[in-house]
Amino acid sequence: MLIIGARGHAIEILHLFENEWSAEAVAFYDDVTPNMPDRLFALYPILNAPHLAVEWLASDKRFVLGVGGVKVRHHLARKFQELGGELSSAISASASISKHGSVLGAGVNVMHQVLISPNARIGEGTLINTGASIHHDAVIGDFCEIAPGARLLGGVQVGDFCFIGANATVLPRVCLGHHVVVGAGAVVNQDVSDYTTVVGVPARALPLKTN
Repeated sequence: MLIIGARGHAIEILHLFENEWSAEAVAFYDDVTPNMPDRLFALYPILNAPHLAVEWLASDKRFVLGVGGVKVRHHLARKFQELGGELSSAISASASISKHGSVLGAGVNVMHQVLISPNARIGEGTLINTGASIHHDAVIGDFCEIAPGARLLGGVQVGDFCFIGANATVLPRVCLGHHVVVGAGAVVNQDVSDYTTVVGVPARALPLKTN
């Protein structure tokens, strides 16, 4: 397995692997951080060039996104697919995922203590972080990031490339467009249009920046 990234969220993915599966055949990829060691924690190889990734993927095509940021995750997913990789999921055994109608897209990260209720749908490449809850009939688009402790209640609709901040709550049947940002701790009680950032309780849109 190749984990894309070698810091931050990538280390949390490693923690998940070490605790719940085998991490013996794991490597990391980071070609942007200066002065990275050859091995993470003196154990796991860190690859730093595309040709090294191609060599690794020739024997194991699976890769997991170990970075945050909706646009970054999308970019890296496509980059490593072009290098011959297979976008794969990392799902914690401690996550409670209903077997009744729940659908998870390719390449999701579902971290520790996540709740995913019946008939929820999670899009490709989406990160559901520790302790978040996705309730019945909620739909989350592709390459979203749901931060720790966030709550999406029944029937919520979330478009692609959205970020829901830590401990935010989206109330039942609220619809969020594409590229929406919800601030930490916000309570969203009405629909939000594309490319909008909302904060506060109740959540209100921030004014657009002008030059």
